[in-house]
Amino acid sequence: MLESLEPLAGSPAMYLFVVVLGLLWGSFANVCIYRWPPSEAFPEGRSVVKPGSHCFACGAPIRWYDNVPLLAWLWLRGHCRSCKAPFSPRYLVVEAVTGALFGVAWWMAVVAPQGFEPFDRRLLHFLVYAGFCFVMVVIAFIDLDHKLILNKITVPSIAIFYAAAFLWPERHWYGGLVGAAVGYGLPWAIGEVYYRITHREGLGLGDGMLLALVGALLGWRGVLVTLFGGSVIGSVIGIAALLVGRDREPAPEAGMAPAAPGAPAVDPAADPATEPATDPATNPATRPSDDPRSDPSSHDAPSLMRTELPFGPFLAMAALFYLFAAPWIQLHFHLPGG
Repeated sequence: MLESLEPLAGSPAMYLFVVVLGLLWGSFANVCIYRWPPSEAFPEGRSVVKPGSHCFACGAPIRWYDNVPLLAWLWLRGHCRSCKAPFSPRYLVVEAVTGALFGVAWWMAVVAPQGFEPFDRRLLHFLVYAGFCFVMVVIAFIDLDHKLILNKITVPSIAIFYAAAFLWPERHWYGGLVGAAVGYGLPWAIGEVYYRITHREGLGLGDGMLLALVGALLGWRGVLVTLFGGSVIGSVIGIAALLVGRDREPAPEAGMAPAAPGAPAVDPAADPATEPATDPATNPATRPSDDPRSDPSSHDAPSLMRTELPFGPFLAMAALFYLFAAPWIQLHFHLPGG
């Protein structure tokens, strides 16, 4: 049976099948992203099994033909058929990203190693790659929405992917254990040092659990590449967000004199009798204040230190890069310890 499928591995029909499979799992990922995080009504999150898919606004069940991944959002134009409530474009993005990742995983795990590994082993590798992609997508988008990395995802995933690493005969039993320990311990140490110096939280323990998951499958090298790559991606995106935020700062209106922080703008053409007093002793608007919000250095101007972007999505992107690039890196470069 498997031997008859091997010649079709690189065919367009097989890629189409794999991408559609990814779209279906992307649809399920949307359910997990929406229901697993805790809320006031559901402190432990909600079941992804029941109730069935329904509109969050009117509660109407979503018909099966309105639940087709990717296409349903397009033909409904992002609105509920019953009440016309808008659906977030994120549903479309999650499904598309998951489908694309499944296609890349198929090529990396099944097509590229053709001739080097048996077909059945390559299929098992694809299942691991696809599962890892699914978990990274769910973690990344939950972190984007809630700034949370849930233990209900990371803890079982660490055990599953540690066991899955044994599908690669060249890996040692201790590799995943060392990787998980480094993955959790390194961000904990960085966060502890950062807190001692700045008295501000650095890397959270959720990021440590995510890196422990990465280490369980990809070893300590995967942890280091993921941490470094996530930092680079985060820095680039953070600086871009900072620059965009500065470009969008409203400029003072024409004819208006710039106001001191905390004081209203003054029109030079206004009647002097209506102008606010400038004596600090009589005008609270110009009186020095102990409120830190009156300090220009703490004003709401865009700042890289205050650009609150969760780190989990950047780590997930870097981990996926290493998952796909690791065979090529190991083939062309000698890594320490290898």
